[in-house]
Amino acid sequence: MTNAADVVRLDPSDPAFSADRHTTYRRLRETAPVARTVVNGQDSWLLTGYAEVEKALKSAANVVQPRPGEFPAHIGAGPAAEFYRFSLPNVDAPAHTRLRKLAAPAFQPRSVKRMRAWVEEIILGGLDELAERDDVVDFVREYAMKIPALIACRLLHAPPQDATTVLERMPGLNAVLSQGDITPEQLAEADATAQFYFDYIGDIVDTMRGKLDDDDPVGALLLAEADGERLSRTELVVTLVGFFVASYHTTMVAMTNAVYALARHQDQFRRLAEDPSLAGAAWEENLRFEAPVHFVWRYAGAGTELSGTPIREGEHLLLGLAAANRDPARFARPDTFDVGRTDNRHLAFTAGGHFCLGAPLSRLEGRSCCASCRGGCPRSSCVPTSRRARPT
Repeated sequence: MTNAADVVRLDPSDPAFSADRHTTYRRLRETAPVARTVVNGQDSWLLTGYAEVEKALKSAANVVQPRPGEFPAHIGAGPAAEFYRFSLPNVDAPAHTRLRKLAAPAFQPRSVKRMRAWVEEIILGGLDELAERDDVVDFVREYAMKIPALIACRLLHAPPQDATTVLERMPGLNAVLSQGDITPEQLAEADATAQFYFDYIGDIVDTMRGKLDDDDPVGALLLAEADGERLSRTELVVTLVGFFVASYHTTMVAMTNAVYALARHQDQFRRLAEDPSLAGAAWEENLRFEAPVHFVWRYAGAGTELSGTPIREGEHLLLGLAAANRDPARFARPDTFDVGRTDNRHLAFTAGGHFCLGAPLSRLEGRSCCASCRGGCPRSSCVPTSRRARPT
């Protein structure tokens, strides 16, 4: 067992930690880049250095399941657990390899290129609406929540009028997707939310069956499910719910973070406004500077060693993506927001076999937003009322 005196505890309920997490991350990187902590009652290793986090992500020996076929007890046994068990980020090979291969065509460069026109139309239409306003704007509610929701609905052939009402329930799943403590009330909410999405996406599947070609993301998965041997109905629905989560939640947080960063760094905003060719670099810098997801997890494989510390097989690893992205050993001036940064191999999309499948779509959305920053965005009247959703 871990000596209580040696355990690092991160308390999201602590206002000081929530207001400035990076001070804590910096202290840990400098003193204990591989430290003991406790997650959901289990001993864990907390990694905050870039080299350690990248190594853990890229090691094929490290896995996301405690043991083959085993899942964390805190997810329960209801609909939320079913969603968790079949979600790409939560399964290992060979199931992960099979599911990822089937889902990958949805986000290949060719597929994302075909999305570009309508994605940009949605993004620019939202910005035009903001530009017409002459009052204070709640950017999170009126743009960051709205635009990714519209894109997610278009991607999955859901009615656009459902965007706000359907996707506002998404945070209900956070409790089972996170590595933090979970209450019975949160688990009950997660179960209700998962069942809602199973029913909603299931209806879309039944409606669109036989109507889409294999060059459509949903159509390709429907054909795989029709095959019967490659994809089950449960896997199909959960994968599409996962598309909803990926297309909406993290992009919403990233867009909010971008406005917050540009509003606080007016010199960088002016630089971007004067040179829209920096849009791609600016989005990558936004993801590095304030990663939308702060932590992911792995279970250590045999022979794992990090910063000279031997890790026993099966021990839980909590990987600090946000902390790693501010590591001075990897990034020059890591606490400086620089929209022109070129050496920017951040870990916001993770790395290795579980690298974010939707990264190309995120980059398309982000570049489109950043390229539109010309004098009116971020508006001084925009109020980012929530910098990020529930910590993950």
